[in-house]
Amino acid sequence: MAARDSLPNILLIIADQMTPFMLGACGYPGARTHHIAALADRAVNFTNAYTPSPICVPARSCLMTGLLTSTTGCYDNGDPYPSFIPTFAHYLTNAGYDTVLSGKMHFIGADQLHGYRRRLNTDIYPSGFLWSYPLLPDDDPGAMAFDFAPQYQAGNIGPGWTAELQYDEETQFRSLEYLRHVPKDRPWMLTVSFTNPHPPYVVPRKYWEMYKDADLPLPYYPDDMDEKYSDFDRAFIRWYGLDRKSIRDPEHLIAMRRGFAALAHYVDDKVGELMDVLDEQGLRDDTIVILTSDHGEMLGEKGLIQKRSLYEWSARIPLIVAMPGGRRADVSTPVSLLDLPATFLDLTGQEPARPMEGRSLMPALRGEALEEVPVIGEYHGEGIMRPSFMVRKGPWKYIYCHRSAPQLFNIEDDPGEWHNRAGDPAVAGIEADLNAVITGGRFDLEAIEAEVWARLPQKAVVNAAMAANATAWDYRVEDDGTRKYVRK
Repeated sequence: MAARDSLPNILLIIADQMTPFMLGACGYPGARTHHIAALADRAVNFTNAYTPSPICVPARSCLMTGLLTSTTGCYDNGDPYPSFIPTFAHYLTNAGYDTVLSGKMHFIGADQLHGYRRRLNTDIYPSGFLWSYPLLPDDDPGAMAFDFAPQYQAGNIGPGWTAELQYDEETQFRSLEYLRHVPKDRPWMLTVSFTNPHPPYVVPRKYWEMYKDADLPLPYYPDDMDEKYSDFDRAFIRWYGLDRKSIRDPEHLIAMRRGFAALAHYVDDKVGELMDVLDEQGLRDDTIVILTSDHGEMLGEKGLIQKRSLYEWSARIPLIVAMPGGRRADVSTPVSLLDLPATFLDLTGQEPARPMEGRSLMPALRGEALEEVPVIGEYHGEGIMRPSFMVRKGPWKYIYCHRSAPQLFNIEDDPGEWHNRAGDPAVAGIEADLNAVITGGRFDLEAIEAEVWARLPQKAVVNAAMAANATAWDYRVEDDGTRKYVRK
């Protein structure tokens, strides 16, 4: 293990549902994210970074453990993962770090720390098994899980204030105060996790007005778009209610993208404040700063909204790693959020107690070439309830939904993912190789599907009992007013 006094501090900043395709800092028109851009100018920018699962809880379980969702069994937003699985917070604690979390990590179940020494605030979302759902019944065409579509319609988007904004204000305040009082006798690891720019797209007025006349990119809709939908796509069109409430009108598309850009700008200002306090406290030269997201957001691309999709706007994330004294470097080799825990262990000279399924990014951070490996994303939960995967390797991306026709795209030639090459004899070898990553024995597809379904009735029993007992696992923050401010 590296000597403790030689270990850098780590500041991990997470923004929820922040697709890179609307961030100026990532090279795209949209949000004017100047502070993130300044960070990127002294960082390694992984320009093809992916979420291991395009939904909050599973993605964050992968981030914490370095393991795929099919390994931990964390499939949807109502799933825990076992507390005996070490997380990067456990490893960093054992390396001598003060590990602290401010903001959202969406832990489900009784363990609301998963290796962190403490949390500075509670989570924004409930910790119970509430958000697990079966498929919509075939004989009820009006059924839906949530009425998602209104969040993406112009009448519900605009200036205002929300619990989500209130939460991020608290998260930021507590993060800044921690940075002003970091321990002097050991390295620290602070995770700052904002819930924005996740919808609802209700925005502080000053940020909303910043984008009043902004030239925001709108999605391209080919005439045959509906014919190109996969079974997976059609399942989620119904799940979100998009078969009943349209979001394709330019009025809605402009509003949702204006709202997203404004909220991303709001988060960008929070990043700037964090960087300012690092400078004020003389911490920049000893601190690694990482900025990322748990997953992306479709924002009307292909007529779709939300996440859960394995298409690029939902599956791609920003991943920016600024080492002390670093210079800008862009790395196009596909990587995963899953790689961060292995990177932390490599940085601190530790061996994992069980093999991780991500790989260390330290070679790229040292300026060396990064090996090309298949990058895997998974989604098996609500809305589809059967094994679904993506594999990205080189320019090729393969999407597999169990018992449905696959999709194969060349992302470099076809970034919009419009031309499905699956079944094309000219690329049959590539398709076979990527298919084998999923169906070649690594994943027990039938077992995954069976487990997803078997959990639902068990969770229903626990949910009912906890409701009857009025119990919850939500994190309680210690706040002793008799020891705060001036008491001597």
